[in-house]
Amino acid sequence: MIPKLNDTPKYDLKIPSLNKEVKFRPYLVKEEKILMMAFESDDQKVALEAVADTITSCINEDVNVADLKLYDIEYMFTKIRAKSVGEDANLIVTCKSCEHKNDVTINLEDVVLSQPEEISNTIELNDEVSVEMTYPDFKKMMNNEKILDRKSDVEGLIELIIDCIVCINTEDEKVMVRDEPREKVAEFVDSMTNDQFAKLRTYVESVPKVEIPHTYVCAGCKENNEVKIRNIADFF
Repeated sequence: MIPKLNDTPKYDLKIPSLNKEVKFRPYLVKEEKILMMAFESDDQKVALEAVADTITSCINEDVNVADLKLYDIEYMFTKIRAKSVGEDANLIVTCKSCEHKNDVTINLEDVVLSQPEEISNTIELNDEVSVEMTYPDFKKMMNNEKILDRKSDVEGLIELIIDCIVCINTEDEKVMVRDEPREKVAEFVDSMTNDQFAKLRTYVESVPKVEIPHTYVCAGCKENNEVKIRNIADFF
């Protein structure tokens, strides 16, 4: 009988939004092939689905990846990738001073989750109306083509804000957004003043960011540079 190889979880990993420890195994050749094909397709949705499927295959606990936050997915995948094909990743980065392109090697184990200033998820729009917000889960992000296609930054931002609204509070009632037609929620957002909309935008932009900080000396101008790598597609 041909034995099974590398099927046992070996490493510990914490899911950031849940503060939960799980064990994982490195991804295998069959999974790496799918990942490479997905990233080569240059389709963000296909790539993210492949990443999510890989995480599901590699962790040992029953975790619904679709319910996690996007930053969970990016952080977990970076950790798994480091143990799967090596901690080092070779990238080309452009110097801020002279625009020289530099070959740099980053360590994926240096990945961190940047925590913005604490911000309330309850936002007062006026004396009578407030909204409660949450960062959207991975499933919502994947189901919203207007966010993924990035053809319109403004439209994508509005769609993201709609996905972040949990409920609308008035003096008389709490309106759960999940029970309302999406077009009605969109009309509610469209009716805001610029100042009110800016408050929601500030919340959305406060989402934790997965990044790998790296310092290097430019080969062209010898200046010290600090960069933060945030695109997991750069690793393929």
